[in-house]
Amino acid sequence: MPLCVYLCYTAGCETKLERWMPTADQGAEARIECPRCGQVMTCAWTGSQIATPNLKDISSPVFHKK
Repeated sequence: MPLCVYLCYTAGCETKLERWMPTADQGAEARIECPRCGQVMTCAWTGSQIATPNLKDISSPVFHKK
C-alpha cells in the first residue's frame, strides 16, 4: 500500500496532501481536489513500503558492498 503525495501548485495555495492508496497506479491516476482552493492536485510522488531488513541476518543485502 503506497503513500502518495499530492501538491497544489495554485499561486498562494501550495497545499500538500498525503494519502494511502491501494496501488501506486491508482494513486497516480486519482483526481483529488485541493481542500483549500478546489483545484485538482498534482500527484508528486508514489512511494511504497519495503520490508525492514533483518539486521541479525549476516546474509542480508544491507551488509554487502555495492
